[in-house]
Amino acid sequence: MVVLAASTAVWIFILVPLAIVWAAGVYDIVRSHRSGWTTVGWLLAVILLPVVGSIVYWTLRKPTEKDIRRAQAAAAERPRSRQPGAGL
Repeated sequence: MVVLAASTAVWIFILVPLAIVWAAGVYDIVRSHRSGWTTVGWLLAVILLPVVGSIVYWTLRKPTEKDIRRAQAAAAERPRSRQPGAGL
């Protein structure tokens, strides 16, 4: 029974998040507007080496203009909780 519990914990806390990151990486590669060979290369890397390929892809991925605009809009909407000179 303990083996079953440990196995379930591995699936829930390690493998499921890795599968989600892998699927998100494949989706992001397919939807991005890169050249054909670049897309094929990244897909091969992520599909053949799921964990390492996904980590490398997300580490080296450059943000798109849309990503940059979205981050700037979110930062502009965020309230400034600490104003200079406002004390503690």
